[in-house]
Amino acid sequence: MSEANPKHLQAGEREAGSLCAHCSRELRLHEPTALCTRCGAVHHEACWRDGGGCGSYQCARSGTFAKPRQIETIAVSHAELAAATPLPPPVQHRTYEPAPEPPPRWNRIALWAFGIAIAGIPLFGLVTGLAAIIVACIALVAHTANRKGMPLAVAAIFIGMLDIVGWSFALFQYYGGAATGIVAMSEFSIDPESLNELPDRISRAMRANVLIQSNFGFGRQGLGSGVILKIEDGSAYIVTNRHVIDEYFSEAAAANAGAPNLADMADLNVMTVEQTFGPASVEWVAPHGVDLAIIAMPLIGAVDELREAVWNGDETPHIGDAVFAVGNPHGLGWTHSSGSISQIRRRSQADFDFRVLQSTAAINPGNSGGGLYDADGKLIGINTMTGDKRVAEGLGFAISFPTLLELIPEKFGLRRINATPVPAASELKDAADANDLPESAVDKEIEE
Repeated sequence: MSEANPKHLQAGEREAGSLCAHCSRELRLHEPTALCTRCGAVHHEACWRDGGGCGSYQCARSGTFAKPRQIETIAVSHAELAAATPLPPPVQHRTYEPAPEPPPRWNRIALWAFGIAIAGIPLFGLVTGLAAIIVACIALVAHTANRKGMPLAVAAIFIGMLDIVGWSFALFQYYGGAATGIVAMSEFSIDPESLNELPDRISRAMRANVLIQSNFGFGRQGLGSGVILKIEDGSAYIVTNRHVIDEYFSEAAAANAGAPNLADMADLNVMTVEQTFGPASVEWVAPHGVDLAIIAMPLIGAVDELREAVWNGDETPHIGDAVFAVGNPHGLGWTHSSGSISQIRRRSQADFDFRVLQSTAAINPGNSGGGLYDADGKLIGINTMTGDKRVAEGLGFAISFPTLLELIPEKFGLRRINATPVPAASELKDAADANDLPESAVDKEIEE
């Protein structure tokens, strides 16, 4: 051990609690202490004295030993081992497995949001769709990790948006189109007596007029007029505007498009002057985007009151000529309106040039497809459009009838001239005898 002189002192707060380098016991406060001046190890003063110096490892390693340190030995006899009390068995600690986590529960708000969004498809989606979006946003904000239903909340937002967009489009189509204000077919009836004692030029035009109702689907309907051009083999062939039977018709688009599929047109019902109606089919639409079409209606029952329109495709109307229109404005069937030709204009579509007649005859929604006639009752045009009634009055336009004769296929057999047949002289005399008319009146009628 070290031969250095120790420093004797009483253990202070610094030395108290340190282990003696000899006996390895703690030094107590104010206990006599020997501090090695070589290595700084602390000892009980008695241990320093008994040990003959420092007992630290550092001093022992340096080779300065006073004498070997005595190692205490403990001897245990067999009798002491036999008399020893065995230790109690070790306590067996139970091992607990962690409790299983409960299964995640559904987010009820997300379920409600999804249900509202689905209900908005058949119900009024403008309200239910918005409600579904709001409830789904609340579900996402309140969602926790141990809940199910977040995909349903996200789906509810998208379905709610589709509800709003879909219902907005459907309502626009239903209320925003030209078919507003259409009433039932039975409400278009006219007084049959009103057609009696009419001049032949107006009577024939009235009996050639028909009312066309177009069903575009999903509650969307269109209303227009038509003119009977030919009655043959139990069917009436009727000219009308293409926009009456084709909901998505556009002159600009149709001018550059190919031949349309006639099966895609609307389901048609046609009412005649006899107040009987039946289905009709589309037979032809004009090329070059011209707003004309031919439909065919099978005739059922008596057709005594129906007449074919008459025309002369070689005659040219002039500005100032008196004209009249027959059609079904706003569903008021078989309406007569008179006026005059204001101007004769030309229009070009897809390199096809044709005439348009501008007149002052009153034209309103429902007149589309109806006839424009000259003073003699000859068909000279098909009414197709009018000016905006909010800013204009007395502006009606009709496609000249020779345009139809130029475009329509030969299979329909429309002649260039379809004049009113003149009664034979014998027929006039037979009528005079039946009515006791004087011969002078008969001769005058024959001369005319």
